[in-house]
Amino acid sequence: MNLTCRSVALVQEAYLVQPGWTTRWRPINPVFPPPASRNPSCGGVFASRWSMGENYLLGLAWILAAGVTQGSFALPMKFVRRWKWEHVWLVYSLVAFLVLPLLIALLTVPSLGRVYAQAAPEVIFLTALFGAAWGVGSIFFGLGVDALGMALGFSIMTGIYTALGALIPLLVLTPDVIWTQNGYFIMAGNGVTIAGVVISAIAGDLRERQQGERVITAALNKKVPFVTGMAICLASGILSAAFNFSYAFGKPIADVAQKYGASPQNGLNALWLIALSSGGVLNIGYCLYLLKRRRSWRLLWGQGSVVDWIGALAMSVLWTGSVIIYGWGAGYMGRLGPSLGWSLWNAFLMITTVACGLFTREWEGADGRALRLLFVGIGVLIFASVLLGLGGAGS
Repeated sequence: MNLTCRSVALVQEAYLVQPGWTTRWRPINPVFPPPASRNPSCGGVFASRWSMGENYLLGLAWILAAGVTQGSFALPMKFVRRWKWEHVWLVYSLVAFLVLPLLIALLTVPSLGRVYAQAAPEVIFLTALFGAAWGVGSIFFGLGVDALGMALGFSIMTGIYTALGALIPLLVLTPDVIWTQNGYFIMAGNGVTIAGVVISAIAGDLRERQQGERVITAALNKKVPFVTGMAICLASGILSAAFNFSYAFGKPIADVAQKYGASPQNGLNALWLIALSSGGVLNIGYCLYLLKRRRSWRLLWGQGSVVDWIGALAMSVLWTGSVIIYGWGAGYMGRLGPSLGWSLWNAFLMITTVACGLFTREWEGADGRALRLLFVGIGVLIFASVLLGLGGAGS
């Protein structure tokens, strides 16, 4: 979804979603986009003007900003006044998964209708199919954050789909890379991710038992048991990794777009529109189903809804803005963008989610042991993202 050379994260590996893969193809992550690609058309600018050491600091500043905005994009859900989960997620999904991708594709891809007419039907089908699978994962993501909170749920889901988003393509599409240095790092990153999830789950279970009825993480839906919340987060992490395959199988759509005059970067916007809208329709459909079942339509326009509208729109801006900012940061860091930049971005993201969770009193009533386990678990997940970055997951 790149509108400029430096916003390459929205084009070559962008939009939501995280782990990309190495040299043969570059899948992206659903809710959390991978690092910016090394855009050949912009390489001269980066190499000549921005290759000096001081620009790594500028890149680091942008990546810090991107991690903070991505890690806090769900924070407005904590301050909803009248709406329920389905209201917030409906507006967020509509803007982030349909409106913005459509506008960007129309602005950056010439003859968009002809591109789809020329693309092979099976390619469009597979792109939409995997995008739909990611869409189900996105629904679970929203439910998971609401069920377990930002500090725990957000971090666990991020760790899982980051790891699987690198491992599944490795096993299915490039099995010959498994027994290489990159493959070892990817597999090690997945093993460490499992350890981080287990430690975090123990911390969450301990918090649940210590807080009892005082648990306040489920702010918009009814409280669910901790085991149910963990199951939702695991499902989100697994399904969200399917977005990578939308890129892998949908790349021919971008190739057709280039034939009609789109740049290599902007041509991918035609692909993202299919993948994101396929998943977005499912998110919107589920929200509409809940609105009908709960008969809560009037809350969208009732008294006090203005604040909730602003919060939901802010989520869309934070999510999309973090992708663009990350592209700037990774570009300024040059060759370190896909490895060091990507690992730092994940670290800042998880640290931000924990800070947001603590700020909104998700862990109030939990003793020092539970908090220590949480911090250890998050630290392990951050270390896992470093291993995945070394393995090329951000390339």
